Amino acid sequence: MLGLALHTTSPQLGLMLQSVDGGDHVVERHQVWDLGRDVSSHLHVKLMEFISPYTWQDLSYVAVAKGPGGFTGTRVGVVAARTLAQQLEIPLFGVSTLAALAISAQTSGSISKEIAVTMPAKRGETFGAIYRPDGSELVPILEDQVLPEAEWTQQLEHWKRPLVRLQTAMGEGIASSVVGVSAIAHTQYQKGLRPDWSSVTPFYGQHPVVNR
Repeated sequence: MLGLALHTTSPQLGLMLQSVDGGDHVVERHQVWDLGRDVSSHLHVKLMEFISPYTWQDLSYVAVAKGPGGFTGTRVGVVAARTLAQQLEIPLFGVSTLAALAISAQTSGSISKEIAVTMPAKRGETFGAIYRPDGSELVPILEDQVLPEAEWTQQLEHWKRPLVRLQTAMGEGIASSVVGVSAIAHTQYQKGLRPDWSSVTPFYGQHPVVNR
C-alpha cells in the first residue's frame, strides 16, 4: 500500500508516492511540475499519470501541504486531497508548508539545532515558525504565524538558543518539499494516527484582499 503527498502552495505542483510498509518492492518517487496558474486545470491529469500503474485503491492515506502559501494553489490542493480521502475513506494528513521545508532540511543536513523557517508573505509581512528536531520528527516550538518582517527578525535575534535559519522565497523550489510532506505524514501514519479528511483546512495566514 502507498501514501500519496500533494504540494500546491506555490506555482509548482509537487507529488510523491511512498510505500507504507516494507517489502520486496519499495516505492519512493516524487516529481515537480511548473504549472503557474494552471494547477487546478492540470492537477487531476497529473495525479492520474503520476500514480500509474497503481490505482486509487492502492492508497492507504493522502497527505497535503496545507499552507502557508498562495491562496488559490493552497485551496486547490487541500480541496483535492480532502475529496480523495473522503471518497476513498482513508486518512488525510495536513502538513504545514514550513514544517515540510524544515524536515527536508533536517533530513538532508542532519541538523541538531532548532530550525527557524522564514517565508515572505504579502504586504510587508512574513510567515515564520521554529521547530526542534526530535529523531525523525519535528516538534513545533513556535507555531506557524504571520507577522511584520521587522517583528519576526527581532524574535530571531533575541532567540535564546542556537538556531539554523532557513529562508525561502514564495515560489520556485517550494514544491520539492513534497518530500517533507510525505515524510511527516508517513511517520504519523506509522505511529497509528488516522486523521479524518474533515480535520484538514487550509492555513492562508493572510486574506488575499485588503479591506481599506
